[in-house]
Amino acid sequence: MSRIIVNIPEGTSGDFSVQKITTNHIGGRDEPQDTYTVLYKDGIENIMQDTTHEYDEHQPLWDNATGDVLIGGLGIGFVNQKLIDNPNVTSVTIVEKHQEVIDLVWNSCPKDDTFTIIQDDIETWEPTSHYDVAWFDTWLTDNNMTKEEYDEFITEKYTPHCSWIGVWSQIND
Repeated sequence: MSRIIVNIPEGTSGDFSVQKITTNHIGGRDEPQDTYTVLYKDGIENIMQDTTHEYDEHQPLWDNATGDVLIGGLGIGFVNQKLIDNPNVTSVTIVEKHQEVIDLVWNSCPKDDTFTIIQDDIETWEPTSHYDVAWFDTWLTDNNMTKEEYDEFITEKYTPHCSWIGVWSQIND
């Protein structure tokens, strides 16, 4: 089992909070007993956590990341170090809808001069560049679409701008 451990301090900004929790069960899944960093939004159990399941759910990104990478959603900066360590990645553009998440995470998450953060809604943002790889970990229940509808929408929107597109999906145990 692999895991990326993030080092984001606890805090609250608006409807969002970062918390450290010690558990062996998170996001409806069993995990090794440990302390996890979790991003919460009021009304939603959790948005992002640094678990082994989260790592596994990102495997398509790990397998395909190359060149100019577009990431939908900052979360807890979970993907950043892995992209920094990948010599095939030349730039990373992250589009995050919520300024509160940027305020909580951006200053503490790994990044280098290849990273750019854009505060905008990935559903309405219009790219001005072409990306080799795009990864969307952005679906929340407040967008009035099922996960399948959202994946289809985001894939259709970004296909003209990206050579490879991946979307978050829960792996089944």
